[in-house]
Amino acid sequence: MRIEITREACCSQDDQLGPLNLQIDLPEDSSIWELAREIGEAKFLQFSSPRNVIDAYCAGKLLFSIPVVGASGATVSYAVDKDDLVYWHLKE
Repeated sequence: MRIEITREACCSQDDQLGPLNLQIDLPEDSSIWELAREIGEAKFLQFSSPRNVIDAYCAGKLLFSIPVVGASGATVSYAVDKDDLVYWHLKE
């Protein structure tokens, strides 16, 4: 399945330089933790000084939160079961 990730710019320079969309291809049976890993490893997320955690939503539902590397307790926090299949939570 192909998932399109859209993020907000963290500053005006980021708005001009960085891509704000990312497409990830995952197998149909991928779980939420695999999606979080793919997003985190894509070097797509941009953090700003007041914001050191990025929340991932789909259709208004929080799925997980990814902290900046090096933040205190820097582990992904899941709002849904991390072993849920991604397609259970996706909306067109």
